[in-house]
Amino acid sequence: MAPQSAFETNIVEQKVKTLVNAQLKSILKKENLLVSGLKAAMQRRITDQLQLHANNQDLDRFNRLKGFIMNPESMNSPAPPYSSNQIPYTNFPPVAGPRPMFKDSPFYTILQHLTPVQECKVREATRDTIECKIVLKPDVADKLVAEPNLRVMIFCASEPISHFSKVDVAFPHQVEIKVNLDEVKANLRGLKNRAGSTRPADITNLLRKRAYYENSMTLTYALTHKKFYFVANLVRQHSVEELVAKLKSGKTISKDQVIREMVSKAQDSDVQAIGSIISLKCPLSTLRIEVPCRSTVCTHNQCFDASSFLQLQEQAPTWTCPVCNKTVSFEALEVDLYVDDILKSTPKSIDQVTVEPDGKWSRISEQAPPPRPGHDDSSDDEDLVEIKDPPRVTAVKNEMTNGAFSMRTPPTSSREQSTTSSVPPPSIGTKRSVSAVIDLTSDDDEEENRRSSKKPATPAYLTTPTYASSGNGRAQPTRDGLGSFGPYSGNPPAKSNYVQRGYPHR
Repeated sequence: MAPQSAFETNIVEQKVKTLVNAQLKSILKKENLLVSGLKAAMQRRITDQLQLHANNQDLDRFNRLKGFIMNPESMNSPAPPYSSNQIPYTNFPPVAGPRPMFKDSPFYTILQHLTPVQECKVREATRDTIECKIVLKPDVADKLVAEPNLRVMIFCASEPISHFSKVDVAFPHQVEIKVNLDEVKANLRGLKNRAGSTRPADITNLLRKRAYYENSMTLTYALTHKKFYFVANLVRQHSVEELVAKLKSGKTISKDQVIREMVSKAQDSDVQAIGSIISLKCPLSTLRIEVPCRSTVCTHNQCFDASSFLQLQEQAPTWTCPVCNKTVSFEALEVDLYVDDILKSTPKSIDQVTVEPDGKWSRISEQAPPPRPGHDDSSDDEDLVEIKDPPRVTAVKNEMTNGAFSMRTPPTSSREQSTTSSVPPPSIGTKRSVSAVIDLTSDDDEEENRRSSKKPATPAYLTTPTYASSGNGRAQPTRDGLGSFGPYSGNPPAKSNYVQRGYPHR
């Protein structure tokens, strides 16, 4: 270990205050630090970096930065290659402004940062690309190869960011990430209008897991109205099976506790307690529940399957109860031993059970449906009524079948002259005309269509003219609306046989 006198910073810090902006930016670029901001902010970043090397007892990096500060012209010469015992820089100081602290997730634990926090400036009408290098230490590279649950993920957050609150993972709406020129295939948007449903981008499979290898990463974004910050972190991933096992071994909702809550609700005088139905199928997967769980903030007894719920949250972390839509957390999930006892006591063919207010349950298949008030099942057959056509309708149907709608032309012998000018209406004993019969089995439209299709055209000589009284006591023919008098013109003959439509000829 180098002596403490080797990390003297007072003289170097005084030298920093004499540098101009161009020299300060060059030093910041060499150290992979943020180069924007006021001069005082850039000076503070350099002195903080120098103090960090001194605290870590890293003499090589301290002397390197000290050389840039004391001799700024040396930065124009190419940097010497790393030696075999030299570790590339991976301990990054915070950027100007707050470092984003991301919300905890049960699916991963952040172990360390692999890149500095990069700032994505506002680009309302253009696009921009941020480049950075991911250099793995030998121990990190070896662990990534040996332990599959260690992953490298890109975390991103947007403003506002503070030291006192944690933020959700959120990428720009239009963004593309490439690692070693390979595009990262991941959902970087999450669910629409659901903050916190975006997962960090896993880039482990695109990295060259070799020590000191400079993996290049580029983030291209566009049309942003606020700043974004992203960083590459080494995380330990937790599988769904591991989380389910943690739930089963952790806190549980005991059977007695569930029954006490049911009895307490039943004793409430303002609420009428009735039996409820609990489904043994998960509302998410519609399969039989294996590990019944629910949140402690929920008031219902309906459970969902722990594995199905966690698999859904791993893909899109909304963390809402599938039964009541309340916001839940992994820490609030507990296994319900009351429902677990029901699942163990029933065959897989049972999908639902009825739970009484006192906590007793029974299979729905064992219960007979309650009879309706005032209803006798034995009289079901007696209530059946056979509807038959009434005799009158039957006669009409037969008459229709026999061609009752056909109109007959009177025989030639009946067309002789008669002393009467008109035929009286039929007597009571005569057969009723079809027009006076109502068919109850058809509607008006069908009846009109049937009459128009079956009624033949009436010959012109059978058309009955209309007469109007004249001054001489004789009936004068008038137009019938059709613009024709038939074959007659002037006064009708003294003796003629007129046939009225709709009446049989006499």
